[in-house]
Amino acid sequence: MKANRLPVYLLLFLTFTEGSAVMIAELTGARMLAPLYGSTLHVWGAVIGVTLLSLTGGYWLGGVLSRRKRRIDMLCGFLLLAALLIIAMPTLAHWLMLRFEHLAPLPAILIQIGIYMAPALLLLGASPPLIIAVLAERPEEAGRMAGTVFAVSTIGGVLATFIGGFWLLPELGLTRTAALAGLALGFAPLAILLMRRRWMALAVPALAGLLLWPSAPAPMKPGASIVYQSEGLLGQIKVIDVPARTPPGAAPRTDRILFVNRMAQTWMDRDSGTSMWGYVNYLRAIGSLLPEGSRVLMLGLGGGIVARDMQQLGHVVDSVELDARIVDVAQQHFGLRPNGETRVDDGRHYLRSTERRYDLIILDVYQAEIPPGHMLTVEAFTDMQRALKPGGFFVINYPGFLTGSIGFGGRSIYRTLLEAGYQVRLLPTGRDESSGNNLYIAATQALDFSRPRVPLRRFDGVPLALETLFLDPETIDLNAAMVLRDNRPMLEKVSLEAAANWREGYSRHFTRPFLELGIPLFE
Repeated sequence: MKANRLPVYLLLFLTFTEGSAVMIAELTGARMLAPLYGSTLHVWGAVIGVTLLSLTGGYWLGGVLSRRKRRIDMLCGFLLLAALLIIAMPTLAHWLMLRFEHLAPLPAILIQIGIYMAPALLLLGASPPLIIAVLAERPEEAGRMAGTVFAVSTIGGVLATFIGGFWLLPELGLTRTAALAGLALGFAPLAILLMRRRWMALAVPALAGLLLWPSAPAPMKPGASIVYQSEGLLGQIKVIDVPARTPPGAAPRTDRILFVNRMAQTWMDRDSGTSMWGYVNYLRAIGSLLPEGSRVLMLGLGGGIVARDMQQLGHVVDSVELDARIVDVAQQHFGLRPNGETRVDDGRHYLRSTERRYDLIILDVYQAEIPPGHMLTVEAFTDMQRALKPGGFFVINYPGFLTGSIGFGGRSIYRTLLEAGYQVRLLPTGRDESSGNNLYIAATQALDFSRPRVPLRRFDGVPLALETLFLDPETIDLNAAMVLRDNRPMLEKVSLEAAANWREGYSRHFTRPFLELGIPLFE
């Protein structure tokens, strides 16, 4: 059966590739923002909003143009131009992000995706009405054809989400995924236009060739190298070796840093394996309160430095990590040698399903700067209690903010722990709120902190008594806090100010300097 000189199956194939391209553009567009802006509610809210707005405009435009002649030419032209714009997205995104980083995050995000993502989505959105107009030769066929077109488009989007998110992005990276999606989208429209003798269409593959022409990568400065990198639905992961900034006269040092969405998750001296994070020393002292042979659960593995320290204390350490790539990175690039079970799972699910009981659970879970809201509720803390042995306790590693609006999330965690029936001790690890973390130590009975096997020490080697370092609970304003519950997942929202503060600091200290070292935002 022909439809305006095109077979129905070919029009439905165009519909399928259009739906696939929409989802690839949305996924890659959001992931391109992650190295500079993370994956917060602001980012995903802006991406989803701009996607829907662009598609809405496209549907309207396609509906208006569907009454005109030469609908096939318009349809193929729109798809071909959209393919070119998708191929250009990584180049545009990289260029734009370095020029709008001085703006507040939300307007910067909206401006950038409005430039590098919205035009392609607008053209893709205009395509289904044109296809429906071509297929529906009689008015009574319009409803059936519209249902068929949108069903096929949606199937394409579903398959692209799974294939793109779980295979293309992790294996090929953002740039090559966008290029592959653009080429797949543009092939059939280009062939149709050339068969119809629309020779101007040849300009598009020429421009695509220029965009895809491999350029020489920026040379990296001596001592800097990318050890590992991967893109995926759970974020961008990079392991980078960089020359450390050492005081004059000090021996040169190379640091190895694990980044998730350009936020450092693990930072160590590459040669000695010593962590550069201060809170790790506090956790080591806390873990040494337990006798050798104790069972420890790590919820969130990162580079495995804390897990390794617990092993060195003589403990058996089980680890739960949501991202399988992190497990591989910890073992291959940070020297972790598991002595317990390592599970790729959600921490909350593991707590509910495991029969094993632990002396200590360490909750150190982040998706870059985003707190795991479902792990920090009254109900989650109840699950935690079921997984503890009698006399066991758990520790939460969280940003150091406690006062003002920026500390609302931190105060709410404290109040939620009290609501769940725990005795809570709060241990700050930085000189001030912005320079360190807070460790929430929660137990159902009083703990003795007086005899750690590995005492915490000052820089001059003098041991510090943990009991003298805890924050006075009277200084925490719990009236200006909330109890976090599963049916009110508010933590990410109330932590946006703290997350933005962390992201701004990391961008200032890592992202821009690393670009100068020749380490790109994304591959």
